[in-house]
Amino acid sequence: MQFAFGANGPQPYRYGVTSRVEMGIMPKERTDTGIGNMGVLETDIDFEYTAPTGLGWIFSVTQEYGLRNYDGPSGDVGLAGSVHRFGGDFELATPADNGPWSVQLAFNPSLNTDFEHSPNRDAYNWDGRGIAFYRHSPHFLLALGAGFLDRVNDQVIPYAGVVLTPNDRWEWRILFPESRVSYFLGNYGGVSQWMYLRGEYHIEAYQVELGPDASRYRDKIQLEDWRLLLGVRGAGGWVTGFAEAGIVMGRKVKFSGPTSNFGVSTGFIGRVGMRF
Repeated sequence: MQFAFGANGPQPYRYGVTSRVEMGIMPKERTDTGIGNMGVLETDIDFEYTAPTGLGWIFSVTQEYGLRNYDGPSGDVGLAGSVHRFGGDFELATPADNGPWSVQLAFNPSLNTDFEHSPNRDAYNWDGRGIAFYRHSPHFLLALGAGFLDRVNDQVIPYAGVVLTPNDRWEWRILFPESRVSYFLGNYGGVSQWMYLRGEYHIEAYQVELGPDASRYRDKIQLEDWRLLLGVRGAGGWVTGFAEAGIVMGRKVKFSGPTSNFGVSTGFIGRVGMRF
């Protein structure tokens, strides 16, 4: 079993199968083009298998399923009630205890569709990332890398930043595209508990069928936003759970075809999840 330095000292690197279930809600908020309000219910289910390889690397493969239920908007957009994502994340990483340098390489293809039609190439996203880590000390980790996101507007984004663990209470993960500052509250009833503030850049894309009933057509939709959430998480044995709430802002919805882009007002977001 490998170990990594966490928010309250060494944490086990888990081999074998890990499951994750998360749900989030963004209630209806106004759009900026007069096509009504839009709300989203998010569900994500992952099954991850991790094992060492004979070459000294750690290999993991994650089966990913995501469901998005849309409430609005109406008019010419006419989004389907739900879209689905079936993905596979294939990752190779060097052990963190194999010297100061470690590397993570990953390929993440996915099928993204509302099943209103037979998917074509616009339904497939081909993502990938590569990150190098330098462990200067148990209290300072540097990350430098990049990721490719296959969306309506393809992007190369940084996967970079620092992780600071000045003591067994605080952990500062100042990273892009997701940062988190955690404070260890203590152990209560055999459960380790943290409070944290998390910020995230989030972007998804799906092939969907749009338009009025008499003239439906296919298009690729991209949903982009920034999230800031305050949460608590607890870990007891092999089970970790969390609950968080905050705001989602900078919400943009773009299309690759003739559909007009629009924005969604800043609003509330709440999420809960469990890993076991």
